[in-house]
Amino acid sequence: MNLLKQWEISHRQQIKDELAAAGITLATENIERIIEETSFRVRSEKHPEKCPYYSKGTPCHPGVEDLNCFLCACPNYDSEKLEGGCRAKSRKGKFHYHSNLPEGRVWDCSDCEINHTPQEIRRYLLKYFTT
Repeated sequence: MNLLKQWEISHRQQIKDELAAAGITLATENIERIIEETSFRVRSEKHPEKCPYYSKGTPCHPGVEDLNCFLCACPNYDSEKLEGGCRAKSRKGKFHYHSNLPEGRVWDCSDCEINHTPQEIRRYLLKYFTT
């Protein structure tokens, strides 16, 4: 399992653990509480050590109003590949090139807003809870 996939699994577990610690279960009736608890604003206040963007107070997706971090490990991100990629074929993504990266490049979706707005999280959770 590559590092991207390991991080994805770890991040999802971290979110579940933090929600549980806040007394929030993953259930339909808690969708609004989940959205609030995983907002960039709340996470940067409660968990500034969890992300370099939290401690800076600057979102990783600067163009997204009310940025939500629930799906930071985006379900459309192809973490099976060491260089990443986008399964949704977002036109707002791009490769970031650097010689220190294992494949010389990694998929950068910082200009994408898919799965980072409260509306998208709500839609994702409703689908998740009903399937």
